[in-house]
Amino acid sequence: MKNWKLKTAAGLLFCFTAVGANAAGGKYNSIPEMGESAKASIANYQGTEETKGVKSLHDYVVQESELFDFLFQNHPMFKYHEEGNLIGEYHISDRGEEYFDTGNSPKYSERVGRPSAVQYRLGAKSTLDFPNNFVGPEKCGECHAVQFEKWKRSRHANVVRFPSEITDKEVPNGDLTARLYGSEAAMLPDGIQPDDVYAIIGTPRTKYGLLDSYLVRGTYHIRDGLLSEGTGKMVAGANQFSRGWAEWLTPEMAKKINKVIPEFPTTIEDFGTSGSHQWGMSSYGAKYEKEMLFQPASSYCEMCHTFKFDFQNKEEYFAALGDSKKLQEHTISKGIACEECHGAGGHLDGGTGGMQSNCERCHQRFNFVDELAETEKGQEKMEYAFGVKMKSACPSCGTEGSQMFASAHYEKGMRCTTCHDPHEVTDGDFLSGFTKPKLKKDCVDCHEAQKTIADNTDTHSNMTCQSCHMPAMGSCENFTAVQFPDMAGFDAVRKSHMWKIDVHPERKTLNPPAGQPRDSAVKGWTVAKNEEDHNYLDLMWSCARTAVSDHDNVENKGCHSPFQSELETGMHYNDQMEIYGEVMKWQTPVKEVYAKVEQALVRIDQLLEVTKLPTAEKTQVLMLAEKAQETINLIKADGSWGVHGFRYSQKRLDAALTYVTQAQNILDGNGY
Repeated sequence: MKNWKLKTAAGLLFCFTAVGANAAGGKYNSIPEMGESAKASIANYQGTEETKGVKSLHDYVVQESELFDFLFQNHPMFKYHEEGNLIGEYHISDRGEEYFDTGNSPKYSERVGRPSAVQYRLGAKSTLDFPNNFVGPEKCGECHAVQFEKWKRSRHANVVRFPSEITDKEVPNGDLTARLYGSEAAMLPDGIQPDDVYAIIGTPRTKYGLLDSYLVRGTYHIRDGLLSEGTGKMVAGANQFSRGWAEWLTPEMAKKINKVIPEFPTTIEDFGTSGSHQWGMSSYGAKYEKEMLFQPASSYCEMCHTFKFDFQNKEEYFAALGDSKKLQEHTISKGIACEECHGAGGHLDGGTGGMQSNCERCHQRFNFVDELAETEKGQEKMEYAFGVKMKSACPSCGTEGSQMFASAHYEKGMRCTTCHDPHEVTDGDFLSGFTKPKLKKDCVDCHEAQKTIADNTDTHSNMTCQSCHMPAMGSCENFTAVQFPDMAGFDAVRKSHMWKIDVHPERKTLNPPAGQPRDSAVKGWTVAKNEEDHNYLDLMWSCARTAVSDHDNVENKGCHSPFQSELETGMHYNDQMEIYGEVMKWQTPVKEVYAKVEQALVRIDQLLEVTKLPTAEKTQVLMLAEKAQETINLIKADGSWGVHGFRYSQKRLDAALTYVTQAQNILDGNGY
């Protein structure tokens, strides 16, 4: 093994001036230096730690500078580069970039007159805070046993795992280099061995990535060599195992999809830079053989895929970097554990045990849309311009809260914990390939009218509200090559939190900038808003999405997906207009009868004011009108106009029409 570890955190950077001069221009320039935003924060300090003893955003950015000095001297990427064995250009991604540059933060910062973060929140503590007072979830569990038991079987508890903790259900005989699901890809990228890895990030639902022994995001693989020996070439990308690609999107399935979508990739070369040389291994935080981020976990990963150590000072921490076993020995907490929300030590460390950080830290990733800030609504309320962070043409993972932010539910006070128990976020086994959260409150607990109608239908009797109103739409992988939002697929693993279905023949949920082609490679896609300023779901996403990790899709015979559906061919929908036509077959007759009954009730009410009826007949008219009104109220409160249950809605309305007809006959029989 090459002696690359220098065991120091101080000193000057290696001189890569000559190498950098030959690098490609632009963002990926292979120059080992922090970004402009971070350097500006360091040069023009605006933090609060020095004056008040409390870290604010600028302190958090400045805090990384010493770590980068160390990594530039010691991380293998820079050695491979120095020796001419790096394929692809790297870009240094630090906290300054992630906080001040992403999510269109510069535009918002310009408007408010201060550097501000749009996309991310600070955690209560960082891995770079020394010493930290984390005690670990097991200590919390000594008193909070029920909460601990719920938590430990959730994805929150298992999203960050040591290589030795990967189960035999995931890889055969614990072999992280074994090819999976009949594909060409393994959990670990080529040339990476378990001892090179601090932790695996991910679960079987979606993907597996890694943090290397320097706590740097693995955006590379090693060709014709081993990372541990410093041999071969370090190559950008081919760094993330994709279960959906490996297991479901086989070459045969790709060809089937291509018959409907001619642009869909069918060969390994067609996947381009978001693919790789192996079927099932995507390039994430990288473009295959072209570009890769150099991004420590402290800059990005630890915001959501968290872990903490018991190091008492930075000297201990730096001495352990590069040694995965030592880092694992010093790990006190990993995953989204108790103290990530309740604070280090919780109430044991003098706190209240309350929520020092909440779900929105990881699940409300915004993108500032500057054009919306110019509108009348944006001028009145700047938050109107806060949209959903995208991964290419799909909503990003971690945007459940930013989607919900533009909804009627949010305006009425609904928040994450209204429906979710934060200790038990996963329903069933975290090793499941499906996205299935545990709910403490379901849609039908509030939406009684919809429940009444849905309970009386056979058409969708096995489906839940979420089946249509919360389709899997969010991307974890940013797998641009397979994003076809107009066909509602295929990089879709996270449940949307928009709920409102827009019954329209053409309007789309996801859109590129005006005048740009509807191509996932185009920059600037956004989530649309309706006339009420709420996000909405188009009919393709609601009815005909292709999402292999969406349990509602799979458990209901693939719904109307042209590629997953087990229904008869005539019920496979390739086009939104086609779905709209089917919906109109339900809604039009329901609305027509509803209008007749509603008009009749108005007439009956008017006639009763001027009609003198015998008591018995008046009582009968009132009872008939009341029964008809009950149906009108039900249909209106339901709001689906027959979609939740066409036959039942039609039957109720037919009965209501009979009631008002009888009532009118009684009135007309008395001369009116």
